[in-house]
Amino acid sequence: MSRINQNLILALCLALGAPASAQEGTKDDGTIVVNITKVKSKDGRVGCSLFSSEEGFPSKSDKAEKRLWAKITSEKVTCTFTSVKPGRYAVAVMHDEDNNGKVNTSMVGRPKEGWGVSNNVPARRFGPPKFEDASFQFEGGEQVLDVRLRY
Repeated sequence: MSRINQNLILALCLALGAPASAQEGTKDDGTIVVNITKVKSKDGRVGCSLFSSEEGFPSKSDKAEKRLWAKITSEKVTCTFTSVKPGRYAVAVMHDEDNNGKVNTSMVGRPKEGWGVSNNVPARRFGPPKFEDASFQFEGGEQVLDVRLRY
């Protein structure tokens, strides 16, 4: 590509607010490692969701900033979120024992499968933990969280 074309592309990217390269991350992006314990069986999989706001937290993973699934090989599972920008986040974890993609609940809404959130916040008397209680500040680099599943 000619020098003129490179400069034109760079100018367009800057004008549109787009990154000047195809790389998604920046030097400030980092990694959040979530170590999950108390996984009671190897059935199913563990789902991890990284939320950047209270919208959808903790049960609507489609509203999460990032989400991933981890295979269960022991009572400990690790989820690793990469290319995470600095900010305020909360993590929600679920043990999807029957592989249906959601936490099964009783008629009154109590989870029948394992669940947990960052800061190991328990459920409120009448509802799930709040984002503000489970949230943490991520400054970049690598941050390790420990989440214990509750059944």
